[in-house]
Amino acid sequence: MEIPQKSPLCGYVSAVSVSLAELIGNAHAFEDLDDFRNGIPVLLREFVPADVASYNEMDDDPVGSWWTTDPLLEVGPELATVFKELAGENPVLAYMRRTRDGRPYRISDFLTRAEYHRTALYREFYGKIEAEYQCAFSLPSRPPVVIGLALTRSRSDFTDREVGGLAAARPHLIQAYRNAELAAAREATIAALEAGLEQVGTAVIVVDRHGRVDLATPAGRRLLDGPLGGAGPQRISAEMTAALAARRAADTPATEPLVVDTPDGPLSLRVLRGPEGGSEMLVIEPEVSGMNLPALEGLGLTRRQAEALRWTALGRRGPDIAKLMGLSPRTVEKHLQAAYSKLGATGASEAAATAWAAVGVRLP
Repeated sequence: MEIPQKSPLCGYVSAVSVSLAELIGNAHAFEDLDDFRNGIPVLLREFVPADVASYNEMDDDPVGSWWTTDPLLEVGPELATVFKELAGENPVLAYMRRTRDGRPYRISDFLTRAEYHRTALYREFYGKIEAEYQCAFSLPSRPPVVIGLALTRSRSDFTDREVGGLAAARPHLIQAYRNAELAAAREATIAALEAGLEQVGTAVIVVDRHGRVDLATPAGRRLLDGPLGGAGPQRISAEMTAALAARRAADTPATEPLVVDTPDGPLSLRVLRGPEGGSEMLVIEPEVSGMNLPALEGLGLTRRQAEALRWTALGRRGPDIAKLMGLSPRTVEKHLQAAYSKLGATGASEAAATAWAAVGVRLP
């Protein structure tokens, strides 16, 4: 169905805004990726009133790009193709692709209205759906894909306060997205395990609360014979059992892996919890998976801020970080405080949780 001549999606002025706490709580309630993708536009419009909110996955290859909106924006195949081909003209998307800075920006931060109206993207798509103003931000993803969340209006631009609210929400939405991704990883791994252990190349170990091994892939079994094994072939080490118990007691989020030092180097364990009182699935990756500076810079941090946050997420503190970075403790603290402010975190633990969520999840 084609876009109507006059869009009926102009009721944002009377919309009721929810609090940041409500947005965060509702975002963390999504149980899988499909729920997150389809539900997050609804939550965003409740948080910041807008005509349309969208979840977008944009690829360099238009075939790999798609989106979902609230309310449903019904466009014909031709208009959808136009958007995929011209989306790269969006100055916010172009900036995010170039810098990996995913904080919220408005089109008006880059273009005047006259410049915006002269773009083919506006003439051929945005103008037809009355998207006169837009604010967008992204969630960390693997290049060249950009996962974008966008809000559009027809009558007024987004205020600095609204942009600031989205910036404060973004770190929490990153964690909610990763939780949904981890749930999908758990279901995919269970399905693969049920199909046959030999089909799962990833090292996976399923253990109960006492460290007894329920299942293990061949790669996981080799680790049980080595650095992760305990007194017998059907147990993980006592140290691992204690570490998992400590995580449960502290309610450590699944997005933050358990890093285990071994003679062959560190291992990163994603701990995916089952039902209450049930087993836990350990998805094991070599080294400290993904904790790299470009991923952290994608949160809007400078190189030094990202480096200081990386060491914090890896468990280092003040003097140790200063020595590793070749800086004074006071300078390191300034970088960390700036990083906490940009992430909307109150301290090291919240910032570390966001950092781990930002580096992403490698699906088995």
